[in-house]
Amino acid sequence: MSNQYKILIVDDNEHNRYSLQKTLQRAEYQFIEAHDGPSAIQLVQSIKPDLILLDVRLPGIDGFQICESIRQFEKHVPIVFVTANLKEFVDQVHGFEKGGDDYIIQPYDPKELIIKIKVLLRNKKLYDELLEEVQKLDKMKSDLNSSNEKLKEVNSQLAEKNDFLVSLTITDPLTSLFNRKYFHQRIEKEISAVKRYKHDSSAAILNIDHYKKVNEHFSRQQGDVVLKELSSILVNSVRNSDVVTRFDGGKFAIIFTHTPEENALTKARMIHESIMAYPFPVYEDLISEDVWNSLSTKTIQLTASIAVAGLSRDWIKNEADLIGALNDSIDQAKRQGGNRVLTVTQNIQQP
Repeated sequence: MSNQYKILIVDDNEHNRYSLQKTLQRAEYQFIEAHDGPSAIQLVQSIKPDLILLDVRLPGIDGFQICESIRQFEKHVPIVFVTANLKEFVDQVHGFEKGGDDYIIQPYDPKELIIKIKVLLRNKKLYDELLEEVQKLDKMKSDLNSSNEKLKEVNSQLAEKNDFLVSLTITDPLTSLFNRKYFHQRIEKEISAVKRYKHDSSAAILNIDHYKKVNEHFSRQQGDVVLKELSSILVNSVRNSDVVTRFDGGKFAIIFTHTPEENALTKARMIHESIMAYPFPVYEDLISEDVWNSLSTKTIQLTASIAVAGLSRDWIKNEADLIGALNDSIDQAKRQGGNRVLTVTQNIQQP
């Protein structure tokens, strides 16, 4: 594989295209531009980009339609929507349904954009390398039909690689939790099952209070340590049948399967208390000497806000209804100073 990544920027605004290139400018990035849908689709077919930054509001066919068209012949290239209009959650859900992998809302944080693109390109490179191995194993399989023992070995390797390929698309590389894309896939099925079989399940969104300040005061690397430690707390606080996902930034989402809202609220309060009681470690080699010397204790104490909703509520018709309400509750908790556990219909109170 070439050491240079090809990034296709699709936007009818020349200034936006220039701004993205300026922000992401690196020696290993080669930028290709398209100003509308037909030229973008043609370029994807001819140059095989490693990543696509796609504006939603384009003349003629919009970004969602372009994404859907690209997915007809190119299944694996990461597609990231770049638009101010994705602030409405319905559009975010629509983008994932059409085959998008992530989104960036303008105005964007340049550092967050750079990191997000690095992660997606790294996963694409790993995916391509594994796909090449799978193709080799497929060929070996066809050549070894006469050798049963060897065929079993190749089949085992092939299944393992294919499983890993699938896991790459649904796993957050930092925390090893499921990612946001998997959450959208799973919660839609869970809501449908609740409505069909009349059982109880619940979902929650957890937001680390003032997470950006951790990154700003200590370092982004130290902030990553916090996310990994919190991931362990969450996994150890739920059942194997529950689903814990990294949602975005310092935000996580949990599906409590076969759990009524009242029980899920109790679990959320226990998680909330565990976070407050946990001494998140600070590592000297991850922060500046001045910050290290100024610390009276080498740990960080954090709080979080958690919003919970039972999926059997009548007003939850689809995932957009659910996640929109949970996000609204988290935003309300932020305005109240954070450190809250609540259902989406409660008045926000200290737990």
